[in-house]
Amino acid sequence: MQDTRPEPNLYAPPASEIRAESPAGALQAHTFYVVSIPKFCVLYVATFGGYGLYWFYMHWQRYRHTSGRSETIWPVPRAVFSIFFTHALTERVARVLGPGRRDIHWSPRSLATSYVVLAIAGNILDRLAGGGIGSPTTDLMSIVVLAPAAWVLGEIQSAANHACNDPAGSGNAHFTWANWIWIALGAALWALVIMGLFMPE
Repeated sequence: MQDTRPEPNLYAPPASEIRAESPAGALQAHTFYVVSIPKFCVLYVATFGGYGLYWFYMHWQRYRHTSGRSETIWPVPRAVFSIFFTHALTERVARVLGPGRRDIHWSPRSLATSYVVLAIAGNILDRLAGGGIGSPTTDLMSIVVLAPAAWVLGEIQSAANHACNDPAGSGNAHFTWANWIWIALGAALWALVIMGLFMPE
């Protein structure tokens, strides 16, 4: 039987192999920073809210990277002075989510305002506690305020995860060795704070 298959073209360019995008590549393509809510809460509380600085930075960095630089965004200042840019962040998350998303119920403006109030209150309490004013009440309150702040930012993060089509944040749900280092440092700081609060002077 005669072979009817066409002969290969020796001058044709090699066909490129199409591969599925890796999870890491997909994570880079996200418009916002993706992280699971449990991981976010652990890191936020363990670092006394310090993780929030990195969190804001990553959101703005991702957004600038994927927005095509259509607007001037400096992630570092927006992270350091987050209280002035929280509303802008939630507005952009809401814009990407689009109207009619019934799978998520949130109020971008209310959440942003709540975080700003909590952040300001936390800073005031820290300054009062540092000056010995109202201790140990101000010390305790500066710690307690971490819980509602984590909840508010967690709600914003949940919306960002939905906007990136990863509602559970599974693309960034596992703790890395760097995460564990920060958790260990945070645990040591927590131990010192607790000892300072309950040990007699």
